[in-house]
Amino acid sequence: MALIGLGVVRLNPLPEHFRSRGKDTLESIYIYANPVEHTKANLRESIRLRRRDNQSHFNLALLIDSPEFQSSKVIASYRSFGDEPNTEELNQLIQRAGKMLLLPVRLSDNSLEFRNWDGDIEKLKRSGNVEEPIGERFLGVIDLMIVPALAIDSKGNRLGQGGGSYDRALRDFSGISLALINEAEFVDTLPSEIHDVPVKMVLTPSKLLRI
Repeated sequence: MALIGLGVVRLNPLPEHFRSRGKDTLESIYIYANPVEHTKANLRESIRLRRRDNQSHFNLALLIDSPEFQSSKVIASYRSFGDEPNTEELNQLIQRAGKMLLLPVRLSDNSLEFRNWDGDIEKLKRSGNVEEPIGERFLGVIDLMIVPALAIDSKGNRLGQGGGSYDRALRDFSGISLALINEAEFVDTLPSEIHDVPVKMVLTPSKLLRI
C-alpha cells in the first residue's frame, strides 16, 4: 500500500504487536516503514519511562541572568504537563521580569499560534492534556522561544513528542530557541531528518548550553 505524500511503501503487514493494540493507523504505518522514526519512537518510550522516576530541580537563575533572557522583551514558553520538566516557576519568573509571556495554541492542522497570557488561570482552557490561553494570536516578534523536548544532541537536534508542531514553529522562527531537558537527555547524537529544526540553547538542571 503506497502512502501518498510520505514517500514510503508498506510491503508487508505490520507486526502483531501493532495490530493487537489497534494501532494500524497512518501514523503507526509510517513509524514502522521509516527507520528513523522507528528509532525515535523507541527513544521517546525509553525517555518517558525514565522521566517518571526522575523529576529534577532546575537552577532557573542560569537562564534568567543570561544576556539572551535579559535582552528579550517577548518570550514564548509553554505549560508543562505529565513528566515534562515543570515550567510553572519559569513562567512566573518571565512575568516578574516584565517580559510578555506567550503560550502556544495547537490548531486543527497541528500547527501552533502563540497568545499572550497574563498568568490568570481563568484565562486558560483545556485542550487534551494541556491548558491553552484564550485570546487573539500574537502577531509581533518573539525574541526567545522555550520549547519542550525529550532530548537534545550536541548539534541542537531535538527529539520532540512526535507531532511536528514545534518543528513547524521553529522553521519560521528567527529568534533564540531554547529547550528544557533533564541532565541525561543531552546526548552526543540523535537521529534526525531534513524537517527537524535544531535549537540554539539548552537548559538542564545545572547548565545553560549554547550550541
